[in-house]
This record gives sequence, C-alpha cells and structure tokens, in this order.
Amino acid sequence: MQKKISFILPIYGTETDVFKEGLVRLKQLTDSEYEFLLVSDGARSELIAICQEFVTLDARFKLIQQDNQGVSVARNTGISYATGRWLFFVDPDDLIVTDFEQVVADKMDSEADIIFFEFDRIFSDGQVEKVFRKAELFPNKEFSNSDLIRATLSDGSYYNGIYGYYLGTPWAKMFKTSFIRNNALLYPEKVIKREDALFSVECFLKQPKIEVVNRLIYHYRIDHDNSISNSYRKGVKQSFISVLERLNLLLKEWVENSDNQSYLSSYAIRITIELLFADFCNPNNTKDYAERKHNFLVYITNPAVKQQIKKASLSNMPIKQKVLGFLIKQHWFKALDYLLYKRKRG
Repeated sequence: MQKKISFILPIYGTETDVFKEGLVRLKQLTDSEYEFLLVSDGARSELIAICQEFVTLDARFKLIQQDNQGVSVARNTGISYATGRWLFFVDPDDLIVTDFEQVVADKMDSEADIIFFEFDRIFSDGQVEKVFRKAELFPNKEFSNSDLIRATLSDGSYYNGIYGYYLGTPWAKMFKTSFIRNNALLYPEKVIKREDALFSVECFLKQPKIEVVNRLIYHYRIDHDNSISNSYRKGVKQSFISVLERLNLLLKEWVENSDNQSYLSSYAIRITIELLFADFCNPNNTKDYAERKHNFLVYITNPAVKQQIKKASLSNMPIKQKVLGFLIKQHWFKALDYLLYKRKRG
C-alpha cells in the first residue's frame, strides 16, 4: 500500500544533539503511513549510529547509505526510494512542528502538485527569530508560475509580494511524488550552492498546480556563526557557472519577455556578488592577488556568466549592490579586492 508522506533527510555533518532532536520530533508522529528516509551522504559514524538506533526502534525509519556525493544526490536518492504519495524534505538540523499531523490531515487528497506552508526561523535555543505567515509569503490570491520564477530569481527580496528566498528552498513544502517523477525532476548534481533554487525553477516551468496553506509547519534553524562573509568555500565558482548555464538553457523562451530577462540578469549579478564574498575576495582565501584576479576573470568571461552580466541593469538595486555590480560589469577586480578583501584583512 502506498504511504502518505515520504520524509527525506540528507545527512552529512550535522551536530549529533541537534540531529537527534529532529529525529525524536519525527518519531513522535503517530501515523503508520509515514516513512522517514535517512540518506547518509558519507555521514560520520556517530550520526550513522543514531540513525540505526531509530531504525531499530521504529520500522518507519529507513537508513540508506552512500558515499559522499553532495546534498543533491542524497535528495535524489531519497526520491528514488520514496513510496509516499507526497515528498517532504527536511534538513537534518531543523524541526517539524509538533502538530504536523493536524496541519496536513486534510491535504493528502489535494489536487495540488506543490503545497506551500508557513514556517519560522529559530535560534539554536529554540527562540523564534521571525515567523513567516501566508500573508507575508503569498499576500495575493492570484499568481502565475511565471511570478514564482521571478520571485525565485529575486532571491532574498520579494516579487509581487512573494518571498523569493522561501521559494528557493526545499523545506516547508509538500511535493506530489507523481508530479516529480512524471516530469523527471531531480536536484542538480555537482552543484553545491543554489541547487535548491535551480530545482524550484525547473518545477515551476512544469506548470504545477499550487496550494498555499495558512498553517505553520516547519522550524528553520538559523546559525549566525556560519556567515558567508567568514566561510571560504571551494567549488562555489563552478557551481554558479553550472547554475547560470542551466538557467540560460531552461529559460531560453521565458526570457524572450524583456521583463523576465531583467530578473535573470539581476540574479547573475547577485550571485556573482555572493561569489566575491565566498571566494575571490574572502579574507580566508590564501591565494595571492594575481591568482584571485585570474580566477575572477575566468569566471566573469565564461559565456554563460558573461551573457547575463552584460545584460544586467543596476538601476533598481540597493546602492551597495549597485556599486559592486558596476565594478563587476567593468571587470575592475582591483577595486573589488580593496573594498572586500584588503579592508577586511586590515
């Protein structure tokens, strides 16, 4: 018999206490037609031991082990194993709400392909930082799938009242399994950042039926110590190139509308600014100036990146993004390096 919901958790480097707290919350759910797919993506032994403990205690938990291949592959593995009518993605350091079953009780037979719910952001001690209600996420009753794409590309901003950051995440949503499989939708492999947003755009291009529920379902844990300005990450450059290559291909017809084109080009500017902080101008990047400049120029002259940066308008951007965007468009790495690298290093 088909299960109701397949919960998919990709597991790699979560803190043990936080991870266990999340599994306890799942185990407290009483419905026998739920399944919890714990996908170990090369997780360390103590996390595996916790998984095995829950598998032993509750038959709804299943442990799937694979070598470390990234969160996208782990989520795709979960999709392939899922037997539920719905998919619900959970990050292993987050929590579902205690009344989850009441929230979704009348949604099992929904005709929607994707159901959006409310969420909040909590600190490590459980204190709520901010609650995102339906009125803040989707204030307008009418919106198109094109609106959803524009909002996703708006990133941390809002489009037509829709919060773009939320759309570019996998959590606090239920995806109909048949919709995902019938459209061969998978998370992009070998992309370590912005893979969620790319997946969302691909979903919205398939014209899904959408339902928005005014009930809170998910606690997203925030960690202020893991700031992008302090974390130097290898591999982000190639990931962002892959994201733009894929978006250029997927949205080829969509951007024939000039307004749509502006959203994709602005997105390219914003992720390039993010890349400056995460790589080229990160104070923890130990490469010398010449090598960092070379890597920046290799990135900025990549055809997929160059195409969008050239078309980007800076007129509606905040002043800081406008300044950085101008320097990016001019390829003035020396000025970028001074502003973002040398000043931080003192």
